[in-house]
Amino acid sequence: MTRRTIHAVGVYPNFAKRRCRKVFQELVAWLRGEKCTVWVSDDTEGPLPPEVKRLPQQQLSRTIDLLVVLGGDGTLLSAARALYPHQVPILGVNFGGLGFLTDVHIRQIFEAMEQTLRGDYGIERRMMLRISIMGRNGKPRATLHGLNDAVLHGSGQHLLELGMTIGKTLVGRFKADGIIVATPTGSTAYSLSSGGPIVEPLLDALIASPICPHTLAIRPLIFPAYETIRLEWRREGAKGYLAVDGQVFLEVRPGESVLVGRADKSSCFVQLRQRSFWEVLRQKLKWGG
Repeated sequence: MTRRTIHAVGVYPNFAKRRCRKVFQELVAWLRGEKCTVWVSDDTEGPLPPEVKRLPQQQLSRTIDLLVVLGGDGTLLSAARALYPHQVPILGVNFGGLGFLTDVHIRQIFEAMEQTLRGDYGIERRMMLRISIMGRNGKPRATLHGLNDAVLHGSGQHLLELGMTIGKTLVGRFKADGIIVATPTGSTAYSLSSGGPIVEPLLDALIASPICPHTLAIRPLIFPAYETIRLEWRREGAKGYLAVDGQVFLEVRPGESVLVGRADKSSCFVQLRQRSFWEVLRQKLKWGG
């Protein structure tokens, strides 16, 4: 991806975070001093400085040269979905928490912005998921995109009797509380908590991690990202629920199936420091050394 000259900057704030509104106002003033126009989505809540312009989300994605996310990894996940399929560079600013994706600390924001505006940064592409709920007629009823994972689980205490097909091959049928299909980026999220492997984010692979399977023979799988995984169950009356990035939720009806595969476009993240993923992992998970 060619680095673009940055004139129009979008800001994606999470005002529920402490100090976010204050930092947002300071950032707007700083960007205006750098002769940048500042844009937000028209669903951004609360009063804004008069120089900030609003646009509908899809139009915003086509207008800006950079998106600055103020919040945490959850805010960044939401922003990545909102931008799709427009490959606008995203700079994530972390307001606390683990922060695997939002690598710039709040104290470093203006230093990071100066570096970015002068073009001294790299771009790291992260795979996105394309998730479709397929109706009984074989046609997609809903299609979503996600950065971390798609999770299929049952309702209440009910198990899912799952059939899992990768490509054209039935891998098997088993009972479980659910299953997580994650990108390498999402391998350090819910998938990791469920016993899935940690996968280097730039690998071209997907991870399927069953949630509490009722046989020890069912283990997490890593498979090529060019394959599509199909998840289905046949038990009439059993409800399933699909969660994308832990933020978007849809009911999956009996007789329907879920298809998950690599999306056509990736997300693009501003990379300011040359740190390996393993260094970040050691620091975030406190492995010592």
